[in-house]
Order: sequence, then C-alpha cells, then structure tokens
Amino acid sequence: MSSVASAESVPIEMIHVNCPLCGQNNTRILYKPWNTTIDPRTVLSASGGVRGTQYIVKCTNCSLIYVDPRPQPEVVVDSYASSVDEVYVGAATTRESTFRRCVGIVNAVAPRGKLLDVGCAAGFFVKAARDAGWDAIGVEPSRWLADYGLTQLGVRILPGTLAEAKFPDESFDVVTMWDVLEHVPDPLTEVREVFRILRPGGLLVVNYPDIGTWIARLAGRQWWFLLSVHLTYFTQNTLKAMLSRVGFTALSFRPHYQVLNLGHLIKMGGLYVPVVSKVFGRTIGALRLDSIPIPYYASQTNAMARKPSIGSEPQPR
Repeated sequence: MSSVASAESVPIEMIHVNCPLCGQNNTRILYKPWNTTIDPRTVLSASGGVRGTQYIVKCTNCSLIYVDPRPQPEVVVDSYASSVDEVYVGAATTRESTFRRCVGIVNAVAPRGKLLDVGCAAGFFVKAARDAGWDAIGVEPSRWLADYGLTQLGVRILPGTLAEAKFPDESFDVVTMWDVLEHVPDPLTEVREVFRILRPGGLLVVNYPDIGTWIARLAGRQWWFLLSVHLTYFTQNTLKAMLSRVGFTALSFRPHYQVLNLGHLIKMGGLYVPVVSKVFGRTIGALRLDSIPIPYYASQTNAMARKPSIGSEPQPR
C-alpha cells in the first residue's frame, strides 16, 4: 500500500488490485500520472474529476483497462456519499432532455413495469421514466443528490449503494446504469447484484465511456474520460465479457448522444485549455448563450443485455 498526500497533507491510502474482470495480476502500464497533487475533496467528486492522477493499466490476460493502484473502496463510496454536486443539477434542463430520449430507447425494447436506476444522481432519469409510465425508483450514494431528487423532483430515491439497498430477488423488469459502472470499485460484483434483482427476461441498460472507440484511441492520454472519478475503462469486448460471465446475454452496443448546455461544455473544455475556456465562458455568459442545448458524441456507448428467461438461463461463472 502507498499513500498520496494532498495540498492539505490529508493522505489517501492507495491499494493494488487484481483485474476486476478475470482476477489475474498481469498488467502493462498504458498511462502514468502527471498530476501528483491529489485533493481528496475533488478527486472523486461526482460529476467532475481530475486529469492525470492515475496509473492506467491493461490486463494482459483479458484486456480490461483499469486503474491500479487506486483509493480503497470505502474511500470511493464515502466520497460519493458526502459529495455536493451543484454543477450536475445546474444542467437540469438539458439532462432532462437527454433522459427523455433515453426513456424512449428503453420503451422501444421493454414493456413498462418496475424500473431501477442505479447511481441515479438527482433522479432526472427516474422522473423521465415515471412520467413515461414506469414504476421507477433510483438508488444513489450521494445523500445531497438523493435529497435533491426527493425534494425538488418528487421522485423515489434510496440513499446509499446498490448493495446497501438489499432489494429482494427478481424485483425489477429493467435496471439502468447511466455512466455509473466505470465509477464503482467492483463492477463485476455490481453486475452480479443487478442480475440477482432482475426478473427472468429482464433488461439491463449500461451507458459508459468506451475507451475502444476511434475517438478514444485518437485522443490517447488526452481522452476526456481519463478522469480520477473513473476506475474501470471498458471496451465493447471487455464489457460483453463481464456481462457474459455473470449470465447476461448482450443484445446491442450503440453510440450514445447527450445534450448539455453550451456553458457547461465550455467549462469542461477548461480541463484542456483553461485560458481559452475561461475567455469563451465569459463571452458566452455575457451574450446569454450559455444555456443553449448542444447535442454531442464523445465516445459514450449504450449497451443492452438481457437476463435469460426461465428454462434458458445459463449458470453464471
């Protein structure tokens, strides 16, 4: 184990982990960190993150790409539980627009029933699903975001992790994970829990940043999703392998387009060119153009998988 100190000398204990998919410990380093001053108050913030803080490795056995070493799991969970994310809810209008479209994607392949959104943040997708006729509920580790959804959107959100929720077996027809799986310390265990709580024939929807896309390969170490909040970087092949290992049958992988306001996108651009982002941000703000909705694609991928029906269910490995 090792420790990394922040500017306030608050250490984060780092641990080495085996591959989250195959369990082996044979890796090669893809990217080394160049930002070695880590502030525990921001490094694991919910919608932000810090670039250049991670050793990113690739398993030579199964090709999964992940972070090693990393903060201990309880540090990750505690950081999300105590996070306050006003930036996320500040883009409410465009997020609601994105999630209304996402509900349409789910409606096209699954009849309405009981739906769980894991890592639901403020509950914008839960609200969109409820408004579309789903019996929808969310689970979210951030107490602040969960409270926002309950009080401001009037949706049902259980504060805490999926494991802490302790849902009964076969509770849901659909489980969604919008930009969540890459954040969790143990994605294989998370997917197993989803398999348990889905009914036979139930649908899993996973949205994730795909490090195997041509955009990600072209960007290399400058890829915008190489952020301190992400612990695992999936490709279609490695996510399909993880889903299959649990017992899911992968159905589809499609590019995912989001909508965010122009001001937020410019602010995110500050991760790369802070001066330009600051100047453009001020200009856009002065012209009152910061709320313009902008659709964009940035390597995010939407994956769907199904739990086999009774009588055809394979044994998870």
